[in-house]
Amino acid sequence: MNGPAARILPDGRLHLQHGPIDLIIEATGAADAVQAALRAAARRFPDILPALCAELDRLRTPLTAGGAPVGTGPVARRMAEACRPHRHVFITPMAAVAGAVADEVLMAMTAAADLRTAYVNNGGDIAFHLAPGARLTAGLVADVTMPAVAGTIALVHDRPARGLATSGWRGRS
Repeated sequence: MNGPAARILPDGRLHLQHGPIDLIIEATGAADAVQAALRAAARRFPDILPALCAELDRLRTPLTAGGAPVGTGPVARRMAEACRPHRHVFITPMAAVAGAVADEVLMAMTAAADLRTAYVNNGGDIAFHLAPGARLTAGLVADVTMPAVAGTIALVHDRPARGLATSGWRGRS
Protein backbone atom coordinates (compact mmCIF):
# COMPACT_ATOMS: atom_id res chain seq x y z
CA MET A 1 0.00 0.00 0.00
CA ASN A 2 1.27 3.46 -0.80
CA GLY A 3 1.40 5.95 2.02
CA PRO A 4 -0.62 9.12 2.40
CA ALA A 5 -0.02 11.96 -0.03
CA ALA A 6 -0.72 15.66 0.43
CA ARG A 7 -0.54 18.52 -2.05
CA ILE A 8 -1.88 22.00 -2.50
CA LEU A 9 -3.95 22.29 -5.67
CA PRO A 10 -3.42 25.26 -8.03
CA ASP A 11 -6.56 26.94 -6.63
CA GLY A 12 -5.24 26.69 -3.04
CA ARG A 13 -7.33 23.76 -1.85
CA LEU A 14 -5.64 20.86 -0.04
CA HIS A 15 -5.75 17.38 -1.57
CA LEU A 16 -5.11 14.44 0.77
CA GLN A 17 -5.13 10.90 -0.61
CA HIS A 18 -4.43 7.51 0.97
CA GLY A 19 -5.74 4.29 -0.57
CA PRO A 20 -9.48 4.76 -1.20
CA ILE A 21 -9.64 7.97 0.84
CA ASP A 22 -9.50 11.03 -1.42
CA LEU A 23 -10.15 14.38 0.27
CA ILE A 24 -10.50 17.87 -1.17
CA ILE A 25 -10.37 20.50 1.56
CA GLU A 26 -10.98 24.23 1.57
CA ALA A 27 -11.18 26.76 4.39
CA THR A 28 -11.77 30.50 4.67
CA GLY A 29 -10.89 32.94 7.39
CA ALA A 30 -7.76 34.80 8.41
CA ALA A 31 -4.77 33.59 6.38
CA ASP A 32 -2.89 32.30 9.43
CA ALA A 33 -6.00 30.44 10.65
CA VAL A 34 -6.51 28.81 7.26
CA GLN A 35 -2.88 27.68 7.17
CA ALA A 36 -3.11 26.31 10.73
CA ALA A 37 -6.30 24.41 9.84
CA LEU A 38 -4.78 22.90 6.69
CA ARG A 39 -1.69 21.83 8.65
CA ALA A 40 -3.95 20.22 11.26
CA ALA A 41 -5.79 18.30 8.54
CA ALA A 42 -2.52 17.07 7.07
CA ARG A 43 -1.27 16.00 10.54
CA ARG A 44 -4.48 14.10 11.41
CA PHE A 45 -4.84 12.37 8.06
CA PRO A 46 -2.02 9.73 7.95
CA ASP A 47 -3.36 7.65 10.85
CA ILE A 48 -6.95 7.36 9.67
CA LEU A 49 -6.69 4.55 7.09
CA PRO A 50 -4.37 2.32 9.16
CA ALA A 51 -6.71 2.65 12.16
CA LEU A 52 -9.73 1.73 10.03
CA CYS A 53 -7.89 -1.23 8.48
CA ALA A 54 -7.05 -2.53 11.95
CA GLU A 55 -10.77 -2.63 12.75
CA LEU A 56 -12.05 -3.66 9.33
CA ASP A 57 -13.53 -7.03 10.37
CA ARG A 58 -15.64 -5.35 13.07
CA LEU A 59 -16.62 -2.49 10.77
CA ARG A 60 -17.92 -4.98 8.19
CA THR A 61 -20.10 -6.72 10.78
CA PRO A 62 -23.80 -5.82 10.69
CA LEU A 63 -25.10 -3.76 13.58
CA THR A 64 -27.85 -5.41 15.58
CA ALA A 65 -30.56 -4.11 17.89
CA GLY A 66 -28.78 -5.31 21.04
CA GLY A 67 -25.22 -5.20 19.77
CA ALA A 68 -22.30 -3.73 21.63
CA PRO A 69 -20.57 -0.59 20.36
CA VAL A 70 -18.51 -1.27 17.26
CA GLY A 71 -15.00 0.04 16.89
CA THR A 72 -12.53 1.60 19.25
CA GLY A 73 -11.05 4.44 17.21
CA PRO A 74 -12.79 7.81 16.86
CA VAL A 75 -13.66 7.34 13.18
CA ALA A 76 -14.91 3.79 13.76
CA ARG A 77 -17.09 4.93 16.67
CA ARG A 78 -18.49 7.79 14.58
CA MET A 79 -19.31 5.31 11.78
CA ALA A 80 -21.18 3.00 14.15
CA GLU A 81 -23.12 5.88 15.74
CA ALA A 82 -24.17 7.21 12.34
CA CYS A 83 -25.54 3.78 11.38
CA ARG A 84 -27.05 2.83 14.75
CA PRO A 85 -30.51 4.34 14.01
CA HIS A 86 -30.77 1.88 11.09
CA ARG A 87 -29.66 -1.22 13.00
CA HIS A 88 -33.10 -2.85 12.64
CA VAL A 89 -32.32 -3.42 8.96
CA PHE A 90 -29.09 -4.78 7.54
CA ILE A 91 -26.38 -2.15 7.86
CA THR A 92 -22.69 -2.17 8.69
CA PRO A 93 -20.67 0.79 9.93
CA MET A 94 -18.97 0.87 6.52
CA ALA A 95 -22.06 2.67 5.22
CA ALA A 96 -20.77 5.79 7.00
CA VAL A 97 -17.04 5.54 6.35
CA ALA A 98 -16.65 8.45 3.91
CA GLY A 99 -18.65 10.90 5.98
CA ALA A 100 -16.97 9.83 9.23
CA VAL A 101 -13.52 10.39 7.73
CA ALA A 102 -14.58 13.83 6.46
CA ASP A 103 -15.98 14.68 9.91
CA GLU A 104 -12.77 13.60 11.65
CA VAL A 105 -10.54 15.76 9.47
CA LEU A 106 -12.90 18.74 9.76
CA MET A 107 -12.88 18.40 13.55
CA ALA A 108 -9.07 18.53 13.56
CA MET A 109 -9.21 21.69 11.45
CA THR A 110 -11.77 23.53 13.57
CA ALA A 111 -9.98 22.55 16.79
CA ALA A 112 -6.79 24.12 15.41
CA ALA A 113 -8.17 27.41 14.10
CA ASP A 114 -11.06 29.84 14.08
CA LEU A 115 -12.45 29.56 10.55
CA ARG A 116 -15.26 31.31 8.73
CA THR A 117 -16.05 28.32 6.50
CA ALA A 118 -14.49 24.96 5.80
CA TYR A 119 -15.37 21.79 4.01
CA VAL A 120 -13.85 18.34 3.64
CA ASN A 121 -15.12 16.50 0.56
CA ASN A 122 -14.44 12.75 0.67
CA GLY A 123 -15.63 11.56 -2.72
CA GLY A 124 -19.01 13.27 -2.43
CA ASP A 125 -19.57 12.91 1.31
CA ILE A 126 -18.90 16.42 2.55
CA ALA A 127 -18.55 17.70 6.10
CA PHE A 128 -18.71 21.46 6.47
CA HIS A 129 -18.21 24.14 9.09
CA LEU A 130 -19.95 27.51 9.04
CA ALA A 131 -19.33 30.31 11.53
CA PRO A 132 -22.38 32.40 12.53
CA GLY A 133 -23.61 34.32 9.49
CA ALA A 134 -21.53 32.28 7.05
CA ARG A 135 -22.79 30.33 4.07
CA LEU A 136 -21.42 28.02 1.40
CA THR A 137 -22.92 27.28 -1.98
CA ALA A 138 -22.46 23.75 -3.30
CA GLY A 139 -22.67 23.16 -7.02
CA LEU A 140 -24.35 20.03 -8.32
CA VAL A 141 -22.94 18.31 -11.40
CA ALA A 142 -25.21 15.79 -13.11
CA ASP A 143 -22.61 14.17 -15.37
CA VAL A 144 -18.91 14.24 -14.42
CA THR A 145 -17.91 13.37 -17.97
CA MET A 146 -19.36 16.74 -19.03
CA PRO A 147 -18.85 18.87 -15.91
CA ALA A 148 -21.25 21.75 -15.71
CA VAL A 149 -23.16 23.06 -12.72
CA ALA A 150 -26.70 21.74 -13.02
CA GLY A 151 -27.90 23.40 -9.84
CA THR A 152 -26.78 24.73 -6.48
CA ILE A 153 -27.71 24.39 -2.85
CA ALA A 154 -27.06 27.05 -0.21
CA LEU A 155 -25.66 25.80 3.07
CA VAL A 156 -26.30 28.33 5.83
CA HIS A 157 -25.18 28.58 9.44
CA ASP A 158 -28.65 28.63 10.98
CA ARG A 159 -29.60 25.21 9.58
CA PRO A 160 -28.57 22.25 11.76
CA ALA A 161 -27.14 20.04 8.98
CA ARG A 162 -23.35 19.96 8.78
CA GLY A 163 -22.95 17.34 6.09
CA LEU A 164 -23.92 16.71 2.52
CA ALA A 165 -23.99 13.23 0.99
CA THR A 166 -24.05 12.89 -2.78
CA SER A 167 -23.64 9.98 -5.11
CA GLY A 168 -20.12 11.30 -5.48
CA TRP A 169 -17.58 10.12 -7.95
CA ARG A 170 -17.96 6.33 -8.10
CA GLY A 171 -19.66 6.34 -4.70
CA ARG A 172 -22.94 5.02 -3.34
CA SER A 173 -23.92 7.55 -0.69
